[in-house]
Formats: sequence, structure tokens, C-alpha cells
Amino acid sequence: MPEMPQAAPIPDRPPLHLKGGYLAIASPVSVSEASFSIPAVRAIRTARPQGTLVILANQDTAPMWRKVAGIDQVIEHNEGDSVRKIVRLLKEANIPFDSAIAWEDSPCAQAFAKYGIHQRLGYPAEKLAKHLTDPVEVERKIGPIEHQVNHYLLFVEKLGANPFQASNFNTPPRPTTAEKFQIAIAPGSDFGPAAEWPLERFTELAKDISQHCEIAIIPSPDRPGPASSLAKALGKSVTQAEDDALLDFLATCNGLVANDGSIAHYASFVGTPSVVLFGPNEPEWKRPLGRIHRIVRRHVPCSGCLLNKCPLDHRCMDEITVAEVVEELRTLFES
Repeated sequence: MPEMPQAAPIPDRPPLHLKGGYLAIASPVSVSEASFSIPAVRAIRTARPQGTLVILANQDTAPMWRKVAGIDQVIEHNEGDSVRKIVRLLKEANIPFDSAIAWEDSPCAQAFAKYGIHQRLGYPAEKLAKHLTDPVEVERKIGPIEHQVNHYLLFVEKLGANPFQASNFNTPPRPTTAEKFQIAIAPGSDFGPAAEWPLERFTELAKDISQHCEIAIIPSPDRPGPASSLAKALGKSVTQAEDDALLDFLATCNGLVANDGSIAHYASFVGTPSVVLFGPNEPEWKRPLGRIHRIVRRHVPCSGCLLNKCPLDHRCMDEITVAEVVEELRTLFES
């Protein structure tokens, strides 16, 4: 009996490809997640140089997107806007979108579906999947904690882009820094009080380093109180800069000391070297992008709790000393 021929192997499903030249992308809602998604969007821009690339972003993340080279348009909306309002913004833009990407369930993801964009891509998460036409599966291996930036890079790699290039992590051109060396301090955190170093430590730190440089006090979104308290203790004023002006100001600073939170990610985006204090969050997962930053963390048994308010003794932040932060600042500018 003749030997039966072996069946040809079934090829893997080819990568999904974006349809058409008009692409809408919903920015992640938080500043940290938006900053992690920017390298992936730059990779899409490189892969589709002739396409029209439009970002939908809220008022907190839109200032960053406006500074990303190659973005054709940023449609800004308020964080609390309804799906109907965002659909209206899409209609007003009058762009014949062929495809859309949404990485998380949000009014923007729902608006893409309601507006009728033909191809809608995203991770098949439970709440997001129903708004997608083309769910993108990415196999993740079990192993050590990896940075959240990979959540976005691996997604666009599945679409055929080449995200793992240094150019995707470039910062916008920096303006001339102030004549006198200036360090910004952000004593609050929009991640809540559990992510904040004690105010008396910030006060001691500010008094120490103000002998050698100018100090600028930056309020954190939604939690301006710590910045106001620090300014009062030092007899100084809080820096009044918001949105695009805040990014421009941070870019003129020589450095930043901040809790884990939006200000640290803004500074990372514009390329300002930072010392960032981590408490409930996991720096291997959510640290600001870039090798120019220093992380200060006291790892304790409950580290990685991700809580906004500490139910115990807040030792993860309370045990960080001023001397440690000063030393990290020193090494930051010696490297």
C-alpha cells in the first residue's frame, strides 16, 4: 500500500493589518498609561507614514499627544464626556476613518462602535470585546514582572509594526533650561495619600537642596493640597502651570523629585531626569519610561498593594529617608 503523503502544516494566522489610511486611536485615560502607549503609536506612525493618524484624548493626556511628532490631529474631550458627545466630536472632525484602536473600555471605544468605524481593534478584554470587530490576541508568557509599556508594544507588533526601536522612545525637543539650576518638587500624587512621602520629609528635602538650586513646587492633578502645604512651609508660591504650559515648564527644569503619579510621567515624557518615590505601586511594572530616572523604594511585606489609602502603618513610604533621596539626586546628576 503506498505511503500516504503527510498533510501540510496549517500556517499561523497572519498578523492583522490596519485597513485603509485613516486611523483613530483612543488614548488610555490615565497619564501613566497614555505615556506608556506613546512608543507604540510612534511605531504605527513609522509603519504607516502616509496614513492619517488621529488621537482621541482627555484633557489630562491631550497635552502629551500634541507634542508627539507625526500625529495629524488630537481630538480633545473632557474625561466625563458621554459617548454621544464623543460621537459628535468624531462627526465634527469629518474624517472618513477606516480603522480604530482602543486599548481599554472607555466612552471613546464605545463611540468608535456607535460612529460605525468599519474596523475596530483592541485586546479582547471582557468589557471591551463587544465593541471590537478585530480582537487582537497576544500570547504572554508566565515569568517575571514586565513593564506595562509591553502591553502596547506587543499589540502593535501583532499588527506588523516594529515597536522595539530606540527612536520610538525619543522625547520631544527640549527648550533651553533656566539660567539657574532648578529642581521641581511634586509632593502630592493623584494615586492617593498612600503614594505620598510624608510632607515633613519633602519640607526637609526642599530646605536642603534649596541651598544649592532653585526650587519649583508642582501641584499634582486632583491633589493640590500637599503642594500648597509645602509652599506655605517654605514661604514660596506654587507653580501655576497647567496642560501644555506644565509640560513646557517641566522641560525647562533640570530635574524633578516626585511621588509615583502623573507629574513623574509628564517629566519622563519631556525628558526631565527624575527621582521618583514608589510606595503601593510596583516600579518594575509602572516606573516612568527612560534610563535617566532613579527610583527610591522601600520594599516591605505588603508592597505592591496598589491601595490609595494605607490601612496599616504606611511603612513603605515612611521608611524612606531624606538622605536616601538626596543621594539619589546626587547620583542622578553625576551620571
